[in-house]
Amino acid sequence: MSGKISMLKQLLYSDLARQLQLEGKPVTRPCFASLLRRLLHHRFLPIVLCRLSRAATLGRIPVLPKLLTYLNIVLFGLDVSPRCEIGPGIFFPHPSGTVVGAWRIGSNVTIFQGVTLGAKELDMGFDCGLRPGVGDNVVLGAGSKVLGGIHIGDNVTVGANSVVVDSVDAGSVVVGIPARKVSKPLRRNPDIALTTLN
Repeated sequence: MSGKISMLKQLLYSDLARQLQLEGKPVTRPCFASLLRRLLHHRFLPIVLCRLSRAATLGRIPVLPKLLTYLNIVLFGLDVSPRCEIGPGIFFPHPSGTVVGAWRIGSNVTIFQGVTLGAKELDMGFDCGLRPGVGDNVVLGAGSKVLGGIHIGDNVTVGANSVVVDSVDAGSVVVGIPARKVSKPLRRNPDIALTTLN
């Protein structure tokens, strides 16, 4: 049990460190006090609820995962399956209208508002083979959809309102409906753009 709590704490510290970095604040190693100070922030509390829901699922605590998931939906419009494994440094600049039903999300992923990750067809049993996996350092633009048992490679940018139904190679930029790789890389440094957020 103490190992699971330690893992949860490290994930939250990583999430907090990335948020502070994106805001241009001095990079310091987060501690429990800084986590408490940030707890009720509208961009951090949704992540805390996701992490607690996942931890409760892994700890086989009944009812709590669903309650925390519903709370996130009601407060922030963010629906994240507690079955989804999410790496450190997740960031939701504006969580409203976002649905995360992927089986796995890597490290330092940025998911903008209105994004949907999930199966192409109804999947009440949460079959990982029907759901997308997302690599590290991925940016999912506002309103984008990533559907089916596909893989989004590391360092991928998915353009706003794009619909991705096929796997995407690492380092790619995809746009459109259905999403296609663009030959000319788009100007991409989401960390700079995000520093202007309040």
